Amino acid sequence: MPEVTTSDCSFNLLEQTDICETYTISIDEEFTSTSSGPKLGHGPEATATTLVDGEGDTEKVPQTSVPTPSLGGPSSVLATVTGQTNAADGPVETASPLAAPTSSGGSKGISKGAVAGIAIATAIIGAAIAFFAAFILFKRRKRPTGHHSPYGSTPDLVAYSKVPKGHTPYVSVSQSAAPPPPIAAAAVPPPRRDLDLATLANSSDFLAGVLPPAADESTVKNRVAALFNQVQQHVDNFYRDVHASITPTMEKDLARFGNEGASIAEMLQNSSMPTAVIKHTLAGYILNIVSAEGEDQSTLFPAELTGIRENEQFDTPDRLAAYVLYRRLAVHLHAPTPSTLQTRQSDIREAAEHFALTFFPWASPTFNEQDKDEELVQIISSALDLSIWLYGEPFLYEFVWEGVGRRGTVVAPGLVRATDERGRICERPQVLLEPVVVAD
Repeated sequence: MPEVTTSDCSFNLLEQTDICETYTISIDEEFTSTSSGPKLGHGPEATATTLVDGEGDTEKVPQTSVPTPSLGGPSSVLATVTGQTNAADGPVETASPLAAPTSSGGSKGISKGAVAGIAIATAIIGAAIAFFAAFILFKRRKRPTGHHSPYGSTPDLVAYSKVPKGHTPYVSVSQSAAPPPPIAAAAVPPPRRDLDLATLANSSDFLAGVLPPAADESTVKNRVAALFNQVQQHVDNFYRDVHASITPTMEKDLARFGNEGASIAEMLQNSSMPTAVIKHTLAGYILNIVSAEGEDQSTLFPAELTGIRENEQFDTPDRLAAYVLYRRLAVHLHAPTPSTLQTRQSDIREAAEHFALTFFPWASPTFNEQDKDEELVQIISSALDLSIWLYGEPFLYEFVWEGVGRRGTVVAPGLVRATDERGRICERPQVLLEPVVVAD
């Protein structure tokens, strides 16, 4: 407990002086500070005890009192009251402790009103900041944006320049190129890239993954040459070189196998090798009935593959390239039903029998007619498969019947490639096979 020093004085008759005694008094807890730690700025205070003699002279005797004030807590004040007395008045109490508590309340010297004012001001400032941030956020959301950068906004470079009065002095220079308007962007064509129809280079990954690879040049030549070799071998096996009389009925039937430039009947009559004319006629007949450009009623080529005809005037390389891609997709998706295959096989057999019956006068009697017809059916079927296969290749092929610089009968036509890898018509078609000509 804190202690306070006090004095008690009495008058000495013999010496005619006042004698004062000092006492130490403990102060109750309610007058002391509850804070812990050293009490800064306070120490023992010096007090004085006054001695009064009979003659009225006074003498101050120094005493020491220890007050216990503390920062922010109740403090004790020692008040010493001195007075001047004479001998008749008796002893006088000269000092008494006075306690003056101060308010603490945990505010460390700040009043409750000040604390409340600070809290209210802080709340008002916080609300103002939140309102300002929300205003900026909603304003940015409502602002229309055109081209977004990966970070949500595109920084601008602002340059200052001197301009006439009434105009803005700031010029905004964007770091990103402004996109064209939607209508203008749609009108601008994409950069053109040359499409390789053979390898599908620069085409979509879908086409490259769906369509089969194009056949090489040697494969095309071998398959076409093999077909014409079968035709010539069939004639050599089942026909012979003999002179036969041609009746008007036979001449009418032979006219269906000829062309505008020559009559088959005349060729048979004037040739020393009728089998060469028969080879020429059979090769032309097979190519006509399996051609995609033939008439619907006279060709065996599937009508579902020729939705667009080649003679529809593809006057630009782009349109011609698109037509070639169309043909490739059509062949790739072609899947005939069993009933379609049965009908096709019946038509092939009818075509084979028609040829055999027309050229019966030159047939060899050493072979069976049924074997001859079955072999011809197989040849026509192979020719139709070859025609469909070539139709799905990335080039346009043509058969050539003219033998340049040669005189005789063409028993097998030549083969040329009419387009290049970009789908453009070649100025000089690439010759894959030369025509086979037999001298008369």
